[in-house]
Amino acid sequence: HMSATALSAEIRSPHRQRSSHPRRHLVKHLEFGADRRESVVLLHGGNVAGWMWGEQLPALSRFHVLVPDLPGFGASNDEPWLSMADTSNAVADLIRTGARGGRAHVVGLSLGSSVALELAARHPDAVTSLFLASAQVTPPSRRHLVSARLLLRLFWQQPGFWQATARSYGLRGDDAALFVETGLGIDRSTAVAVYDEVARGVPRETLARITAPVLAVAGSRDSSAITGASLARLRAEVPTGRTAIAEGMHHQWNIENVALFNSSLTAWLEGGEIDEGLRDTTRE
Repeated sequence: HMSATALSAEIRSPHRQRSSHPRRHLVKHLEFGADRRESVVLLHGGNVAGWMWGEQLPALSRFHVLVPDLPGFGASNDEPWLSMADTSNAVADLIRTGARGGRAHVVGLSLGSSVALELAARHPDAVTSLFLASAQVTPPSRRHLVSARLLLRLFWQQPGFWQATARSYGLRGDDAALFVETGLGIDRSTAVAVYDEVARGVPRETLARITAPVLAVAGSRDSSAITGASLARLRAEVPTGRTAIAEGMHHQWNIENVALFNSSLTAWLEGGEIDEGLRDTTRE
């Protein structure tokens, strides 16, 4: 088991450092299970970095795992976030260079799910399957838009904001400190650029181009734009799309219920199945 703090320290360590501009070099990342035959790439959410997957690594011991810090985040926060397309190209480069057979299962949460959808549409040859947690496919409500823009303008650089957010995610001790450090390290311009792109929603033509098997799971207590409209669009517009609900879960459910998230993930990766702990909504 590797804690979030240890994962972050490893990805930042001197022997991992190299210039990582997505068009010239591989994005900074960690690698686990180098002797395994099938690859999985874990794409983090928008207020965090690759360390958020620390609780999932033990469940993925049968796989070769790549964990990048996306441009603008964590160990890559000195790199500009240019666009969803640019970031998906950077992940495709990582997969083609580092994954077994140049293909990987791609797992995303929140922002990571947005990048994964773009990746699967642009680079279908690089994607074995998609597991999408908390995917935002439709634009958020006007109320969410207004509050998010206010937050970005007034509170982004404030330690108190990040400390309160850490508490709301149930993070404590070293993990909470790491969350605060990561958040304060994300440039406001990165956050604004990412939010503006996510807030536009995923175009219909992007979803229609996806050919890999897709499972999208949302917590029943996440926002209605994610649990309702986004899952409905993924069911209707992704030819291979399957959907499910994680009852009682919020947005960051990989840490809210580690056992449920990990069993859901391994059921999908190992057998293409929807775990019995989820409510299958594919035909709703």
